[in-house]
Amino acid sequence: MRSTEQVLPAAQFVRRACVAAAVAAIMLAGAACSKARPQKKVLYINSYHEGYAPSDEAMDAVRKILNAAGVQLEIFFLDAKRHPETDGILKRSAEALERIQKFRPDVLIASDDDAVKYVIAPHYRSGPIPAVFCGVNWSSEPYGLPSENVTGIIETVPVEAALKDLRRSFPKIQKLRILSEDSTSERNNRALLDPLYRRLGFEPSYALVADLASWKKEFVKAQLEADVIYLPTMGAVAGWNEVEARQWVAQHIRKPVFTCDDFMMPYAAYGLTKVAREQGEWAAAAALKILRGAKPRDIPPASNQRVRCFVNPELSEKIDFHPPDERSCEGRQ
Repeated sequence: MRSTEQVLPAAQFVRRACVAAAVAAIMLAGAACSKARPQKKVLYINSYHEGYAPSDEAMDAVRKILNAAGVQLEIFFLDAKRHPETDGILKRSAEALERIQKFRPDVLIASDDDAVKYVIAPHYRSGPIPAVFCGVNWSSEPYGLPSENVTGIIETVPVEAALKDLRRSFPKIQKLRILSEDSTSERNNRALLDPLYRRLGFEPSYALVADLASWKKEFVKAQLEADVIYLPTMGAVAGWNEVEARQWVAQHIRKPVFTCDDFMMPYAAYGLTKVAREQGEWAAAAALKILRGAKPRDIPPASNQRVRCFVNPELSEKIDFHPPDERSCEGRQ
């Protein structure tokens, strides 16, 4: 029987041993370099709380994109919807700054106005940590942004298009009531959007409320005093109860009620809405560019582009509303 084993000459054996040792050294060096290269880190400051639908959608997009890229992500909640008092927000903002110092992120992401107003603008506009914002309503100019160190995506809602749609079905509407929460974002929206409403020929009035009882009272009042009612949000309305609010609206709706946020569709007949996820997708993509070497100043600021159309069949029937023919709207309650 013939053996297949071979005995290598001494010189060849030595050469192969040297090659093996060199390969091992290279692999060890590569492993050492990989250990020496720390994982990139992003700290995400969410103005609100987990469970608030639009910020949850944006946050989910950030999580998925950064996790897929191998980025270490930490999230801090300011909880400004449930605790909108300025002193409380300032206290939690100070806690966010402490978390940043401890975590030492490579990039900051901040969603919505409170995180930008109380953390990013006063502390990181000029550095030292690059930052990306999303969810800031309509304009970042009041915060002095964008800057060399900060870029972001503005959140706009298709309120102008929605009002034009409604005017096709209700040509005589003029008195517009905005019924919403009393919060930083909604107070900003009042100042920013009032000129738009007036330019479109509407007479706007506002009811920014603190709790559900006040919201219900103002909803009934709006049916008597306004021609059309806009419901932006309710996240900071204390004691909000979806079942109670839905029943109240179904009982008292007499005028067109619309929204530009899909989570408000249970209380509105018509919705032409933003896509909240778009904010998080853009912010995460911008953060990855910065982690790969881009400067915030090299990333042009943006605004959201996607919209969706909804009709609430039960409520639209009560006010005899039919969406414009050219829009393909989803039924939603």
